[in-house]
Amino acid sequence: MSGQMKLYNTGILAGPYFKSDIPDIRIDYRGLIAFAKKKGCTVCDLTDEEKNCFIYDADMSVVGKYAIKI
Repeated sequence: MSGQMKLYNTGILAGPYFKSDIPDIRIDYRGLIAFAKKKGCTVCDLTDEEKNCFIYDADMSVVGKYAIKI
């Protein structure tokens, strides 16, 4: 059983998400990962200002609002 299924079965995760639950935010993930590799760090280590360059319809404050909380 995967870790995600364990979280789901123990009630930590609410359950499956529908397409309508996912916000319509365009993010250039390929560019974001390449930028982080070029800097020699991970995406998590980048600042919000650096990440905002790869988010087209919003910014990191909006992305954080829609993040799945465990």
